[in-house]
Amino acid sequence: MERQDFLSFIEQADKFAVGIFRQFKIEERDNSVILIAPTEAYKRWAMEYIKSRVFNYGKRIEVRSAGEREKNEAYPSNLIEKYSFDNFVVGKANELVYKVCIEVAEYPGSSFNPLFIYGKVGLGKTHLLHAIGNRARDGGYKVIYSPITDFSDEMIAYLKKGQIEAFRNKYSSVDVLLLDDVQFLSGKERTQIELFRVFESIYSKDKQMVLVSDRHPKDLKDISDRLISRFESGLVIEIGLDDETKLSIIKQKLILYGMPLDQKVIDHIFENTGYNVREIEGAIKTLKVVGIKETPKKKSVKDINFVVEFTARHFKLKPEDLKKEGKERKIINARHIAMYLCKMVLGTSYAEISRYFGKKDHTSAIYSIRKVEEKIRQDRKFKYMMTFLERHLRKELEL
Repeated sequence: MERQDFLSFIEQADKFAVGIFRQFKIEERDNSVILIAPTEAYKRWAMEYIKSRVFNYGKRIEVRSAGEREKNEAYPSNLIEKYSFDNFVVGKANELVYKVCIEVAEYPGSSFNPLFIYGKVGLGKTHLLHAIGNRARDGGYKVIYSPITDFSDEMIAYLKKGQIEAFRNKYSSVDVLLLDDVQFLSGKERTQIELFRVFESIYSKDKQMVLVSDRHPKDLKDISDRLISRFESGLVIEIGLDDETKLSIIKQKLILYGMPLDQKVIDHIFENTGYNVREIEGAIKTLKVVGIKETPKKKSVKDINFVVEFTARHFKLKPEDLKKEGKERKIINARHIAMYLCKMVLGTSYAEISRYFGKKDHTSAIYSIRKVEEKIRQDRKFKYMMTFLERHLRKELEL
């Protein structure tokens, strides 16, 4: 089976559609190619795409839905087949974790064991868990994927039936155990005890564990020290999302939902979504139904001037100081705060903010606003100051 033939043919004419087709299982044969779609929706999209866009491939193209995989496993893997490494969008902020996950999937238990991946919601952590599981299972390994809440509920069910040993055997017998949303272990003492037993059993047999959380192990609350110690005993790695990768994801999702790669639409989605793949997908679904509503800009340059004057007054600076290039820390911090207030209070777009402050593109505003958001999370006094500023600014603007 040579997967690259069909994908290479598509890429010559439509490189963005390749990202969608990579979510299919592709079987190249002498006179035909079979595309196995992960869902019925994908199948319908592929059939329409091939009918209208694919000519002169030289082989008969057949599209099927994913059937039931033949199961010879003692327990279901719970994997979602559409999530693979091929359709994971890679960029600077997630390239390292992507490469680590591939190595873990191909050589489970050999290195990076346990692997602990953490990061904010909607960055692709669950996608990577399933991709690891699907690649490992294709390699003949026994795999189980489970959100930690399901793991806990199942443990309680086995415990009530007096079959806790069967529960332990189930999770200790796999080659690769994938646990999602580990932060929800908080306060679940018996679940933590059973997970520790499973962990010790798997690790002693050089089997692989991959755990995912929205925060670093040291920031997990109400989880036993011995379990945290086990989480940190392998590789702990953060996943992120950069601007370039976000743009690629937007384009891929637009194609998936049958929408044109219109620059106006792309810019609108980029401006109005955060760094969260689920949020991006939700925005595209909404746009497909309602379109872009042409509404007047919420606030004018006059209002931005007011925010800058308000911020400068608070820091005992002149408004023009905030627009000048300089290295004085007090001015830089005030400029970042003014940008943040423009976004949060006025709803001004990143592009407009950057233009006002004489920056080349919207990434300057994104960077500045992120810096403020990060400090709000880390510094309680700063958070109090920003709450005070925002409240008084809204009052002066009569919002």
